[in-house]
Amino acid sequence: MTIENSRTPSGGVVVIGSLSQATRERLVKAADGKIAKISDAPLTHVVEKTGVNLRKFSERINKVVGTEGVVAPMLADEEGNRLLPTGRMQVRFKEPPTDNFLTSFAKRHNVELAQRNKWSPQQVEFAVRSDDTRYFPDVAVELKKDNEVMTAWPDVQAAFRREKA
Repeated sequence: MTIENSRTPSGGVVVIGSLSQATRERLVKAADGKIAKISDAPLTHVVEKTGVNLRKFSERINKVVGTEGVVAPMLADEEGNRLLPTGRMQVRFKEPPTDNFLTSFAKRHNVELAQRNKWSPQQVEFAVRSDDTRYFPDVAVELKKDNEVMTAWPDVQAAFRREKA
C-alpha cells in the first residue's frame, strides 16, 4: 500500500501516546524487536520490525496499547527516508469548510478536529482517536473517499540519520 506522496509502510510501527509502565512492559514482550523512544517527540515510541506484515503487526501492537495510544506503521518516502506518523491526518477540502461542517465531518469519520491551517483555509488537521482500531493508513484512505475532500494524508515528522564522515 502506498500513501500520498509515495509514502510506503516500512520498518516497523510508531506508538504515539502516554503509556503506563504496565503497557510499556507488555509492549516490550509483544514487540519482539527493538523499541526506542523518540527524543524530539517524548510521547512517541518506535518498534522496529522488518520482514513482517505491518498491517498484522500493527493490529497486534494496537491490542497491547489499547486506548493509551495510536499505533501507526512507520513510513518511507521514495528515497527510503523514514517518516514517523504523528497520529494526525491532514485533510485538504475542495472548499474552505465551515465549523459546523468540520464538527460533522469529524464525528462521521471518528476523528477529532485538531486545528485549521492558518495559511490554507481548505486544509485542516485531525487527530486519530486512541480508541480507533483501524489500520492507520486506512484512515487516510477513508477520509479521501468523502465527496468534500480533495486529498488526505498522514501527518509525519522526518527521522533522518546522520552519515558517518
